[in-house]
Amino acid sequence: MFENTYQLPSLTEVENHIQQKGHLKDIPSAKEVKENGIYLGEMDAKLLQKIEELTLYTIAQEKKILSLEKQNSTIQNLEKEIEILKEENRQIKKQLKN
Repeated sequence: MFENTYQLPSLTEVENHIQQKGHLKDIPSAKEVKENGIYLGEMDAKLLQKIEELTLYTIAQEKKILSLEKQNSTIQNLEKEIEILKEENRQIKKQLKN
């Protein structure tokens, strides 16, 4: 897997499929397994695909977390600067009154 042409489904698509079908896409339902059994080689390949998909989701989430942490740090720094500016503004107003 891990080819540039592979279209990783969105987590919303995965969730919708699970809600509608009761199992992951390309993985047989428990009922199907009970009725028909499974081919181990085929199932191993499908499970490997799901592991690779989970890895790609994890990588994407990690990138998003790092981006959000950077944004949060920037916001915190801006809040500190605003507080400093507010205090400077108070001091200036106080001096102008005197």
